Order: sequence, then C-alpha cells, then structure tokens
Amino acid sequence: KFVSLLLNEAKQRHGGSGETNLRYGEEVIAIEEIDPESQSQPIISIKTSHGQTYQTRYLIAADGVHSFARRSFGIPMMGQNTMQNLINVHFRTNSHLSKMLMKDSDQAMLHFVYNSQLVGAFVCHDGRKGEWVLQIPFFPPYQTMDDFSIGKVREMVWAGLLGMNSNEANECDFDVLSIRPWTMSSLVAQSYVNKSNNMVLVGDAAHAFPPAGGFGMNTGLQDSHNLAWRIALLLRSSNHHMANSVLTKYESDRKPIATQNAALSVRNYNRTLRIAKACYLDAQHPALLTTVLGSPPMSLLPLETRQGMFRRLVRVAMMPLASLTSLNSSLHANHIERNVQSILESGGSLPLVFPKYEIGFSYEHGAHSKKEDASNDTKGYYPRMRVGYRLPHTILEVWNSSISHARDGWSVLETTSHEAEDPSDSLFITLTDISSQLRKVLSYDTPVFTLLVLGALTASSLTSIRQAIDKVSNKMNTPLIMANIIPEAPSDEDDVSENIITLIDSQRVIWKLMSEESSDTADNPCNAMVIVRPDGHISSAEFVEKGAISTAVQKIISKGLESAV
Repeated sequence: KFVSLLLNEAKQRHGGSGETNLRYGEEVIAIEEIDPESQSQPIISIKTSHGQTYQTRYLIAADGVHSFARRSFGIPMMGQNTMQNLINVHFRTNSHLSKMLMKDSDQAMLHFVYNSQLVGAFVCHDGRKGEWVLQIPFFPPYQTMDDFSIGKVREMVWAGLLGMNSNEANECDFDVLSIRPWTMSSLVAQSYVNKSNNMVLVGDAAHAFPPAGGFGMNTGLQDSHNLAWRIALLLRSSNHHMANSVLTKYESDRKPIATQNAALSVRNYNRTLRIAKACYLDAQHPALLTTVLGSPPMSLLPLETRQGMFRRLVRVAMMPLASLTSLNSSLHANHIERNVQSILESGGSLPLVFPKYEIGFSYEHGAHSKKEDASNDTKGYYPRMRVGYRLPHTILEVWNSSISHARDGWSVLETTSHEAEDPSDSLFITLTDISSQLRKVLSYDTPVFTLLVLGALTASSLTSIRQAIDKVSNKMNTPLIMANIIPEAPSDEDDVSENIITLIDSQRVIWKLMSEESSDTADNPCNAMVIVRPDGHISSAEFVEKGAISTAVQKIISKGLESAV
C-alpha cells in the first residue's frame, strides 16, 4: 500500500521528466565503483536484473534493512541482531466482521491478546476497510512454518479477535493475505557513507528498530529531511572536498539520533512485556527453554523430539490463561487482573508519543552522549534557540513592504489572536520552516540557508550584512537569504524593510528564547544573528553588540555555513 502511494507520487512528479529515469520492478544485482582518469571522484556503476547499467555521482541507498548497497560496500550493522523472531500475518476482514470489530468509534490501533490459544499483538491499520496485521512470537528451530499453516493461523486469529473458533463465525470471515517470518532487531550501521563519500544510507538501510513507537519510519523521514538539501548542494558543486564534508556531516548528525532512537525503541518494546509478565508469561522463559534444548544433554536428542517437547511446554504455559475467559472467577484470574490494573493505573501502559525525541531532537555535538533516563522518555517538548535544534513554532507577522515579494510560498497561519481590520493587509507565518518558505517565496530552485537578524538595523549595518552575505555565499556556492526580525513595525524614518524580508515578533518570543540560552545579554541594546539550515535546524546563534555588526557578520555567517556543510 505504501509502495503504491510512493510510486504514484513519483510518477506524478517525475514520470514525464526527461531528466528522471523512474524504474520499478527491477532488482539491483551489482554495484561497483569506477575510477576514471578524467574524474577526481569515483563513479558508481549499478547493474539491474533487466540488464541495464547506470552510472551516477551519488547513490542514495534506501533499500531496506537487508540493503544490498550496504552489503556491497562492506558496511556492518551494530547492535542486537535478534531480539525476537515473529510471524507477521496480514489479513483482511469482510464487511460483517469489520462492522462487528469497529462498532465503537474509539477503537484502538494496538491490541495485545493473552489467552490459552494465542499470545500476540493485533495492529489495526484500517478497521473500516478490514486491514489488520497479527504479530505472533516465533521460536525456530523448535517451531517451524508448519506451526503457522493457514488453517492454524486462522484459528489463532479467531481466538484473538473474538475469542471463538471458526465454527461460531456465522457471516463473519477474513482472508489471510500473507504469513511471513521476520526478525526484530535493534541495529545501526557502523557508517552511513562509504569510503569514497558517494554512497549514503537512508532509512532502514541505516537502522532497524523494534516496532514499538513508530521510530523506524520517523527516523527514516528525518534522515531524508537532513540529506535532501545536502545532495542538492553537492549537485551544484564541483568541489570534491565539499562532498567529503557534507556527507560526513550527514552521518555525524543522523547516526547519534538513530542510536538514541534504537535504545528508546528497545525500552518501549520492554514496556510491552510488562503485561505479559502480569499474566505470568515471562519473555525470558522461552529463551531459557531454547537454550536448554540446544545444550547437552538435550541437544543430543533428535530435533523432532525437542520440537515436540517445546510445543507441549508452551501449551502447558498458556493453559492457565484460560481462566481469564472463564465465567467462573478463579484466584489465578483475579491475580492477573489486579496485576494488569496496577500497571495501567501507574501509567505503565505503552506510550506512543515522545515529543522530546520526535520534535526536540538536536544535532548539537555531544547532545546524545549522556545515557537517557527511561522515566523521562515521554517528557514534553520545550523550544530552544540553540545550535542543532529546530527553529521553534513561533507566530510572526510579515511586514507589509515584505509582502510585495510574494504571498505564495509562506506557511500562512489563521490565528484569532492576531486579527486585523483588513485581513488582506496581514500575513502571519510560522518560523519553524523559514528556509523552506523563503525558497518558495523568492522562487529559488535550490535549498537555501537563512540569516535571521534580530533587532532594528541601520542602513549602514544592512549594507555590511549584504556585502558579507554576497562574499561568503559566493565563495561557498551556497544561497543565503536574510530576514530581519523586529518587535514592532518600524517608523517611516527608520524603515529599511522595503529591500529586505521583515518579520515582526510582537511577543518577543525569539528574543526571550535566545536570552535563555546565553548569559551574554547585557543591559546594552544588541542584535542577534541566527544561521538556519535548509532543514530548519540552527547552525549558528550569537549575540552582537550594537555597532559591531559590520565587523562580526562575516565571521558569523562563515561559521554558520561551515558548521552545517
């Protein structure tokens, strides 16, 4: 489903483009580097199963956890290779069963089932359309795919969905679409780029997490967000050394985030085991059993004998769970109910929202060296004007003379707290993705950096800033756009906004956030300068004394651009 969405989007964007060769249904079977004499940088050659050969300056490897590209360049994965084996069952319910399952409007997405016939987790992808997945623990070699035949899996699904067997289903039914084994891992690639800095890993090719919190997809999207503008800059440049630094910086940005999210996913997966333990099912017991069966003297027995022993012991371990569905109360069932209730009441259920990690992550050097406290995993997000962090969501007004540049391209907000007599004269935006907005507003065909200057400017300081921007951006072949943020609309005699983008922060939110990060804010009036990367992360943020802009601006701009690329 996701593949079809991506393919359709790619066709709409590039299907008719002569510069884009969109291939689908081909497998990459060989990758090698060519070092032609006329090139200062090796070229990557790719051969496909259709006999086609392609050559490219850069290869983005987004080919999944079993990445052929990653293996071709000999990059290993580091971490826990096998946390748990599982069977993934994809099934689709018919209309009668879908209506029965979705009769309540507040249906959950995740359903953990513990009964005498099934221990597993149902994931409801689209209950109205009947799209479901069931994850069942799998213990090879003492279990085989014969233990998960279509007939046996159907009985497990019935037992898990409705607590009944197929004979009681009446008009309800479902189709099993696939039954596949997979291995849960917690892995991060040792390196995100190859030695020549022309192949880069993205998404699952770079990391694999337990599916507990949605970090795999989110981390992959963040990878792409960080990489896309870097590749765009590289394609504009003929500087081989720039490729080394730009893609190395991608790795130093993203690998610590992946390592952090891998650890978080493992912690969240372990949280899912609390309920199992409350039901007197310990995930360590099957692991211990497989170890015993695989060690002497038990390992001397035929495999078939050990498989039979394992299956019988698992059935015995699950039998007490029948008390949970019994009409007659039992001491065992009461104990389990109290255990589960205690976990839920103490906030020990499975969290799925992690603002601190999803929004508040930082590319600041050394930000992830400290071991995280699991109790803080669900801590809220607090905006920061600090190097490495994303610009906060702050509402700013685009000053009238700046609107003349264009109204299209801004991330316009509708806000009741900023009402104007004539709505056409007011334009309120978010600061979060300012670089992306300015690129669209000013019709740049390449990613841009942004220089935010806080505080009023004189004509002479504006001239100095422009000269510094031209000098540094031309030297580095990197577009840089300036925007001036002031607390109130300028008076006519002080207005220099006609020639620049001017944004009004009437609540002085940005200034307050800047002041919280520094002790250098003296009582004397001063300006501040912030360099913002194309992906919205801050690469430089400094205060500048009044009158010192002319001497400081070039150094600040150079520092901000160089730290990013």
